[in-house]
Amino acid sequence: MAWSPAFSRRSISVLAGTTAVAALALTGCSADSGSADAAPAAASVKLPTGALMKEGHITYCADISAPPLSYYDASQKAVGAEIELGDALAAQLGVRADWANTSFSGIIPALQAKQCDAIVSQLYIKPEREKVVDFVPYMYAANTLVVAAGNADKIKGPDDLCGRKAAGQTGTTAAQYLADQSAKCEAAGKGKIDIRLFTKDSDALQQLRLGLVDVYSSTLETAAYVQKQQPGAFALVGRPFNRIKVGAATRKGDTALHDGLVKALAAVRKSGTYDEILKKWNLTGDSIAD
Repeated sequence: MAWSPAFSRRSISVLAGTTAVAALALTGCSADSGSADAAPAAASVKLPTGALMKEGHITYCADISAPPLSYYDASQKAVGAEIELGDALAAQLGVRADWANTSFSGIIPALQAKQCDAIVSQLYIKPEREKVVDFVPYMYAANTLVVAAGNADKIKGPDDLCGRKAAGQTGTTAAQYLADQSAKCEAAGKGKIDIRLFTKDSDALQQLRLGLVDVYSSTLETAAYVQKQQPGAFALVGRPFNRIKVGAATRKGDTALHDGLVKALAAVRKSGTYDEILKKWNLTGDSIAD
């Protein structure tokens, strides 16, 4: 049974790490995300001095490789729903948004090592993560399975994955889902799933595109975007799974920035900008209001 996209990305298993690990996780930085050249004249939220690593700027860690949430366009400009939301939050704080392109599997260690002020990268809110970071929920997310359109009648859901090849992104809930399903296959006396993991979600998708795997698991938003870009090439199978809230993460106990982002998000929602962003990127079903 194929499902149409209605609501939503990923979660990480690495929760702590050293400064060295975080430094390796930081793969690049782009301040060109469409932010204004100067801070807004009138901000609705004022942060205390020293709340940010760089005065007048908020630096977000993000794995900029998952459209329609965050990705680089043809001109290498960071774009997407989360990029626009992060920029809108920055505007309410009266600062500019800088985006540090960070490997997703090391994104929390990068935050803890003060490589950025906050994470905006569809980070699932789970109890184990709430022990090490504080969250500001801003939308929902979910995962799905994607196959080549011609295989939709052969692979209809997770029960059909045994003995097949699957691709996903390292450290994500989607990857863990594949591992759990593989364990179930083995317990049932069936062939395990040949799981191939990649540091970039786009590389995992490429495996399906090239016919090197039978299924690709990612977020519902990314899968929906892929379908829109290549009509008729792919199909979503099975029910979406792992629907959960995601949020902007700040260092544990950083109450000044956390509380500032809470107020900034409220202002972005009240102004209608939040709804406009979700509508623009066809993500209205992910609204935190739902």
